[in-house]
Amino acid sequence: MEKLSNRKQYDDIKSQVEKLIAEATEKGMLEPDMDNEYTQEIAHLSKLMADYEDEQLNILPLRQKSPLIATIEEYFYTHNMHQKDGARLLGINESQLSQIMSGRRRISMSFAKRLHSKMGIDANLILEYA
Repeated sequence: MEKLSNRKQYDDIKSQVEKLIAEATEKGMLEPDMDNEYTQEIAHLSKLMADYEDEQLNILPLRQKSPLIATIEEYFYTHNMHQKDGARLLGINESQLSQIMSGRRRISMSFAKRLHSKMGIDANLILEYA
């Protein structure tokens, strides 16, 4: 099958992918960097589904996080911090940090300075993506 043409085909393929994922997981065939019949078929079917979603369902692709936001998240993860801890470290409330992390609020100069001084984030990265 080269292209899905209707919702029933899409739903059938989606069900098939879910079964393949469950079976591959049970057999230990879905580990990172594995290339086998399961991963190849899942990739192929997922591509068919994604194409159908783009063309027929108007599902927008996920936006990629900026490298700056990814760096902040990585800092929180490596320091075993929750967002509320990060907000406290950076001197803002959790709601403001949430808005910054989701892209709904711009990074101010004072916040950018705190990212650099408190978290050690490279100033060039901040300048490029803030």
